[in-house]
Amino acid sequence: MVRILVLLLASAAGSMAAAGTWPMARGEGHLCFSIEGDAGGGAGAYATLYAEMGVGRGRVVGLDFGQAEDDLAKAVLFARFPFGARGGDIVQAWEMGVGMVDGALTLRPGVSIGRGFQIGERAGWVALDSRAVFSEAGTGVLETDLTVGAELAGGHKWMVQLQMAAPDDADPYVKIAPSLALKRGKGRHLLLGAAAGLVNADAVKITFGIWQKF
Repeated sequence: MVRILVLLLASAAGSMAAAGTWPMARGEGHLCFSIEGDAGGGAGAYATLYAEMGVGRGRVVGLDFGQAEDDLAKAVLFARFPFGARGGDIVQAWEMGVGMVDGALTLRPGVSIGRGFQIGERAGWVALDSRAVFSEAGTGVLETDLTVGAELAGGHKWMVQLQMAAPDDADPYVKIAPSLALKRGKGRHLLLGAAAGLVNADAVKITFGIWQKF
C-alpha cells in the first residue's frame, strides 16, 4: 500500500498532463514512514520505510525497508527506468530490485503503467503496478496492485487500491485498501489507511504514516 500511495502523492504533486510520476528530476525525492497493525488490537505491528530519489533522465533509485516487530522483513534497493513515449498522459516504467526478504537474497523485477485524468477540476491518477519476487530460498510470489486516486480540496488526496498476489506456496489472495493523505505542511502528508481481505484473506489492517517530499 505504501508504495502505491507514494506514487499517487508524487504524481498528484505535479502536472497530471505531463504524468510525472516515475520520471523525477535529479535531486528530487520523497520519504515515507508507516506503521501497520491489526485493527482493534495493535498486534503484529509492521513498520515500513520507503524512499525514492531522481538521478537524472527520468531514472529513480530507492530503498524499500520493512520491519516486522523484532525481525527484518525486507531491505531492497531498486532502480526504476521509464520507457515508451515521453510527455504524454501515460507513463510506463520497469524496475529491478535486489536485497533481502525474510532472510533470503531476493530479486524483484517489476513493471508499472499509469495515467492521469481529471474529475471536474481535480487531478486523478490510475496505476497498474506488477512485480515478481524471486528468493534464493526457492520461494516466489507474483503481485499486482490496481490503484485509483485523486486530489481533494485543501491539498488532501484519496486512494483505493485492489491488491492481488499469487504466492507459490499458498493460495492467491485479493485485498482492498482505501487510504487518505491529509496535507500537513509544505510537501508533507499524514497517511491514514486500511486493508481488508476479499478472497482468501480476512484480516483487517490499519496503517498510519507520514510522507515528505524533498
